[in-house]
Amino acid sequence: MELDVRDFLKRFSADVLVKKGVLRGTTLMLNNKSVSPLLKLMRQEDVTRIHATELRWHLTSSGDFQNPLSDEAKSGAVADLDNPGNLFNYQNVALNPHYQGGSASSPGEGTAAAEDEEASANLKFGLERDLQDVLRSNIDQLDPSLTITDGGTEKVVPAGRIDITAEDEAGNIVVIELKAGTATLSAMGQILSYMGSVTDDPQQPVRGILVASEFHDRLVLAAKAVPNVSLVAYSIKFSFEQRWPLI
Repeated sequence: MELDVRDFLKRFSADVLVKKGVLRGTTLMLNNKSVSPLLKLMRQEDVTRIHATELRWHLTSSGDFQNPLSDEAKSGAVADLDNPGNLFNYQNVALNPHYQGGSASSPGEGTAAAEDEEASANLKFGLERDLQDVLRSNIDQLDPSLTITDGGTEKVVPAGRIDITAEDEAGNIVVIELKAGTATLSAMGQILSYMGSVTDDPQQPVRGILVASEFHDRLVLAAKAVPNVSLVAYSIKFSFEQRWPLI
């Protein structure tokens, strides 16, 4: 049986979910310690998958997930995440009907904080989508030898969804992962898992390009040991033209 995650959580009172360890703290939030109790509850209720289709979010009873707002891998196995809480990253407002968003004594402040969190998450997700659209239209600025081969849509592989899949002039598969803002060390594991998923031929060369505005120092150190992964920083330049009053 599959259910909308909100309908599934509404089956139980907040008190019951707290006792079961699914909801945590005064805000009744879903966090890293919620994952195991939630999976256990799904199995007890014979629910194989919970989802929020419009958010491209889901979790299966076997632990496979998708969360496009995760700071680590955006899909795959929850067990592979350094922080399992990334399953719910920036999504408590949208997924959790019991979420309080703040202390019980300050419901207004809690609501505002929740709205700010959701707005921030939507902005980040939107920036990554915009970055992908711009890069697809200007792939030659990243590398003039590249040709996009994914038909204009994210390629789905066992490790998740690849932002852009291309091929260079030497016939190498090129996996491109985009990050809005600073890329952290977890991005290296993400792009390597994508690179390992695109072909079953061990002789097929695969390159990876990680695009972000900045890179964490530990990520840069890791990249020095992985010669087939490149780090490329993007920048945005604004231009202004006065329309009124006329000069």
